[in-house]
Amino acid sequence: MKPVGKILLAAVLSIMALSAHAQRFTVGTNGIEWLALGTVNADASVAVSKNFSLHVGAALNPWTYFKDTPEKQFQVRKLTAWGGFRWWPWHVYSGWWTAFDVRYMVYNAGGIVKRDTEEGDAYGAGLSGGYSVMLSEHWNLDLGIGAWGGWKKYIRYSCPSCGVMLEQGAKVFIIPDARVAIQLIF
Repeated sequence: MKPVGKILLAAVLSIMALSAHAQRFTVGTNGIEWLALGTVNADASVAVSKNFSLHVGAALNPWTYFKDTPEKQFQVRKLTAWGGFRWWPWHVYSGWWTAFDVRYMVYNAGGIVKRDTEEGDAYGAGLSGGYSVMLSEHWNLDLGIGAWGGWKKYIRYSCPSCGVMLEQGAKVFIIPDARVAIQLIF
C-alpha cells in the first residue's frame, strides 16, 4: 500500500473509532482549491472534545490544458492527502482555530508562468489558523491561512510535453495555504 493510502486508512479508522464518542461531524470543500484550475477537493472532521477536532482531506487535479498543442500546454496536476487536528479556544466548529496536519502530495506542474515543468513527491507538515463563521445550525463558512512545508523529491523538465530533463534532486520546500470553505455540520 502506498504512503497516501496508509495515511488515509489510518485517519478513517481513527475517526471511526472516535465517532462513537463524538456528536458532531463536518464535510466541506475549499473554494480556493476549485479556483486553482479546477482542483476537486473535500475534507471531513469529527469533534473529539469541546476544543479539539480531527480532520482528513484530499485534493485531486487530473487536468492537462491544451494537450494537443504542446507549445501552449500547461497543468497543475496533483493528488494531495492530509490528516491532522484543530484546536478551538471557544468551541469546536465555532470561532477561531489553529491547526496542525501532515501531508503527502504527488504532483506535475508547469507551463503556466514559464515552460519549465516539475514533477515529484512531497512530504511534510502544515500549520494554519483561521475563523469559522456559523451561517446556520448546519452550515459554516471556514476561513483560514497558513503554510505547509517539508521535503520533496523532484525532476524538472524543459517543457510540459517534451520530456527533456533539466535536473533532478531533493530539497526543502514551503507552500502557502489558504481556505475559503463551505462546511456542512451534522
